[in-house]
Amino acid sequence: MRKQISHASLDVAEGKSQKNLIIEKKHIFLALTLSFLVNFDSNAAIPIIATYSLDLGASLLFMGFIVGIYSMVHIPSNLIFGRLVDKFGRKKLIAFGVFLDGVSMLLYALAQDPFFLLFGRIIHGIGGGFGGPATMSYISDATSEKRSGRGMALYGMSIGFSNLVGFMLGGLVAQIIGASNLFFIIAIVLFIMSFTSLLLPEIYQPSKEKLNFRKEIKKFRKVVFRKSMISPYFSMLAMMFNMGIVTAAYTVILESADFTAGQTGMILSIMVIFSILIHYPAGILSDKIGYTKVMLIGLLLIASAFGVFMISPEKPIPMYIPMIGMVFLGLGHGLIFPSSAGAVKEKTKGSESGIATGTFYALIVAGVAIGAPISTHVYEVFNAQLTLALGIIVPLIMAIVFVVLLKYLKND
Repeated sequence: MRKQISHASLDVAEGKSQKNLIIEKKHIFLALTLSFLVNFDSNAAIPIIATYSLDLGASLLFMGFIVGIYSMVHIPSNLIFGRLVDKFGRKKLIAFGVFLDGVSMLLYALAQDPFFLLFGRIIHGIGGGFGGPATMSYISDATSEKRSGRGMALYGMSIGFSNLVGFMLGGLVAQIIGASNLFFIIAIVLFIMSFTSLLLPEIYQPSKEKLNFRKEIKKFRKVVFRKSMISPYFSMLAMMFNMGIVTAAYTVILESADFTAGQTGMILSIMVIFSILIHYPAGILSDKIGYTKVMLIGLLLIASAFGVFMISPEKPIPMYIPMIGMVFLGLGHGLIFPSSAGAVKEKTKGSESGIATGTFYALIVAGVAIGAPISTHVYEVFNAQLTLALGIIVPLIMAIVFVVLLKYLKND
């Protein structure tokens, strides 16, 4: 099956795609595979990077810095390099981003001391700043407006699978063959795929317009602070804030309630599985009833998930409580991602896509980076009940804010 994309009426100066270009299923599959890979490498590192840095001689304090430096670099990289995706095109920067990810994995594998590993983490954060916005923008370009939700659902599913496979293989394979060998194998795969990505057809022509720094800032503000960006950005930030609570505070709560690491991993995998299952139906629903309604349902579901978690926050926690909560969380996640990504795609022109998707990716990382330390601090100072209440309050506030704003402000 082939999809015909006609851009005869669009101005190339605005960064739109080439006229009458045929996008085949194999190219969409390749783009989704590349999206999987630029997220898989970081997910595979999550279960082992802390212990790997300690094995290399890092102190506990420096280990935390090594783990956190990725987010510190990745957030601004998405914002800056997203603009480069608009200025220089998608395909070349996909290849460059995947190649840099490969370099970072090779540096991980070759690291003999924590400082070398820290350098690898910095390169990794930069590579992700290219690869994420570039792959998302490419798939956005290749998707018709009427099927934006479905296209972004497939994109979200590629990320969901990268989470699931990365978390599972990262710890298991590293335990069998060693962390450095795992990083080396991932590096080889990324190097191969960086060159394979050049087989993608170019469906976007960058604008030849040259902008000075002031105009660049003006363009950035115009895209990011557009009224129509309120709902997708706020929804994504709230969802990832809650994910920060889950990955940091709730896992500790489960551990204190005598859950094993294997049980906790199984519970978290339920969330990922249900998110993947609902992604494509959510994309279809977004195309039919609108993105805002689907995002609102998703926010209510993730708030409900934390309501379930609060039923029994102290031990003993019955196994079914976190499992039911993760079902709600997974469904909410699976509704919010494709609908918010589809809204970003629909409300931006081709020459703005990199900025919009770069900001989108930055919020994904920022939500966790904010939610994790805040929730652990609240848990340490207060209690589990108040910590989990944050997971109800934040998404509900976000939902109220953007509903009120969208009610009184006309979409631009």
